[in-house]
Amino acid sequence: MPRKKIKLITLDLDDTVWPNKRVIIAAEKAMWSFIFNKFPDIKNSLDDRSVENIRTHLINEKPELKFNLTQFRKEVIKKLLLEAGVDESSSIYYSNEGFNEFFKARNKVHLYKDARIILERLSRKTNLISLSNGNADLNIIGIGKYFHSVISSKDVGSNKPSPGHFKRAIEIMKCEPQEALHIGDCPINDIGGARNCNFSTIWFNCDKRKWDDIVPCEHQAKSWREIYDLVNKNFILEKDDV
Repeated sequence: MPRKKIKLITLDLDDTVWPNKRVIIAAEKAMWSFIFNKFPDIKNSLDDRSVENIRTHLINEKPELKFNLTQFRKEVIKKLLLEAGVDESSSIYYSNEGFNEFFKARNKVHLYKDARIILERLSRKTNLISLSNGNADLNIIGIGKYFHSVISSKDVGSNKPSPGHFKRAIEIMKCEPQEALHIGDCPINDIGGARNCNFSTIWFNCDKRKWDDIVPCEHQAKSWREIYDLVNKNFILEKDDV
């Protein structure tokens, strides 16, 4: 089977370029530690249910927050402080400061083995665009220079697997869906979403999970070295000036 010509590689970030679970746990801990240090009385009255109620209320009131995790986290803290009797200006200030603590920890990631060097190699051969439902900052992390563009849920007003991220990427690069390859860890958000937009796909499956979809996975890699080998074996990379 001849290799397919590719002008664009799109990449998920969390749990594709770096493992994310421990990062988010540490970021949440940093955020709440900051808030509890400033308002110790809140800690005794706070539980998971009260926070979940605030989140549900905010989403019902402002559905667009589902696509803007930065603002969503700030609004949760602000609402919590207001309900605790903190004045509005202080609630806004400390919600911003609390999120800043989250964001600093959120971007302290450790890339998967070989990810950095392979991102650099791929970026020399074709254009890379990140597609994320999250809010990591690639420049803070130190890999922004490898990416032509960054697309978040806030940018397109939707979360993967909805087509917004994928359509925006090919609009930016002025290429056809058949000339794009998406790499991601989630069978639904990444592989399913990309397939529905006629992208080629590589499922990054470092945890060696079973594929549960009816349609077999197109390509599968357990490491970034395998990603690179699959790309070279199955695709011809091109880099047009845009």
